Amino acid sequence: MNPGKLETAQLLSAHPFLKEKLRKKEQYIRALDYFAQKFSADDIWAEQTLQLYAHKFLGLHEPYAHQNFDFTVQSSKKLRTFSLFIYRYCFLMDAVYLCAYQDKEKGEKIFTEFATMYNARSKGRMRKVFDFLYDTSSPIPKLSQIGDMAKCWKENCEFTSKEPYKIIVTANMSAGKSTLLNAMVGRRISKTQNDACTAKIHYIENKPYDDGYCYELDHDLVLDANSDILMDDNPNNRSPEIRVGTYFRSPFSSGKRIWLIDTPGVNSAENADHREITEKAITYSNADLMVYVLNGTNIGTEDDLRHLKFVLQNYHKKILFVVNKVDRFKTKEDSISKMLQDATEDLKRIGFTSPCVVPVSAYAAYLARMHSFQEYLDEDAMDERDLFIHKLKKSEYQLDMYYPKSVKEKLSVQTESDDGMLLLHSGLLSLEDMIYNMR
Repeated sequence: MNPGKLETAQLLSAHPFLKEKLRKKEQYIRALDYFAQKFSADDIWAEQTLQLYAHKFLGLHEPYAHQNFDFTVQSSKKLRTFSLFIYRYCFLMDAVYLCAYQDKEKGEKIFTEFATMYNARSKGRMRKVFDFLYDTSSPIPKLSQIGDMAKCWKENCEFTSKEPYKIIVTANMSAGKSTLLNAMVGRRISKTQNDACTAKIHYIENKPYDDGYCYELDHDLVLDANSDILMDDNPNNRSPEIRVGTYFRSPFSSGKRIWLIDTPGVNSAENADHREITEKAITYSNADLMVYVLNGTNIGTEDDLRHLKFVLQNYHKKILFVVNKVDRFKTKEDSISKMLQDATEDLKRIGFTSPCVVPVSAYAAYLARMHSFQEYLDEDAMDERDLFIHKLKKSEYQLDMYYPKSVKEKLSVQTESDDGMLLLHSGLLSLEDMIYNMR
């Protein structure tokens, strides 16, 4: 399967056939099933996308069972009875999306077979729609039926044609790297220190718009992965990586093709291979930026010193040093400003030139973003969110104030909601602005 498909968003939210009766929906799925079996029988993307359509159209809780439906014996009259004649443009888009996205040679075969059922006038319009699917700059008939779908299709094509902006993220264990990634995405995607982390590289890839679905390719492909699936590693996956496709819920990532490359913590006493996997990923990385996460409550450890020296010798592009957990500092005992200055001087002594060091409270940001998008938080998490709201209102804990002047001046929050202010004062919005604009 082409992993790039994980960065395409589904067309289902704008699908006009969803308003039809169940009987017609069943026939529509059978017709899609025919093309999927004929042209992409061994394609995991086609199979799972068909299953997603069946679930959305038919409300199935069990996998869709393939039918013995032969499209070639259908008459024009039969097509009209279940509205495939009316919805021919939608169906063409669906069949190509399932079986031949970015594969025009296969798409031509699908079009040829499908178009045989229609008259010359219909074929002419269908051809224009088909040409648009492989060249979105070409004119498309003004058909209200596919207006929203065509807009979504164009967004997908323009998005996946861009070069991805790759950000590799590294840290020692317990620095809060995974919590930071979850906060940036706005979903629980990466395992935190409370979970048994896997020795694989995680590619977390953005989508052009929020279709409501989270994909995971972990040997099996799941197009509607919930938190349980994302946290449960597939033992059949013998590859060195897991890929996730989802919409990043950050105002700074919208429309940008971004890969967050999550690496295992390098100082695991129980899993020595984690260091080897991460160091190999860094050494051969073609990432545009590295985000190195430091534990603000435990800076300057031998583990960090060792890993920092490795990074200095083996990664030669931009690096952003992010100090996490500074929300745990006590006003009378600790100084965030002094800690940042000391960390900067330590990095210079190691050999980093003009290191950029910024603070963040990843957990506060995670709670704020999850709550703002109405994701489930248990009672304890809600209590912690309330504590963060109170604490980060204090001037010394407003972490956005420790960022470069250029970031502070252009950053604004359009809402005075508790979540909006917590995202700002946690430092996450400032951090995202820097990360996504450092290219």
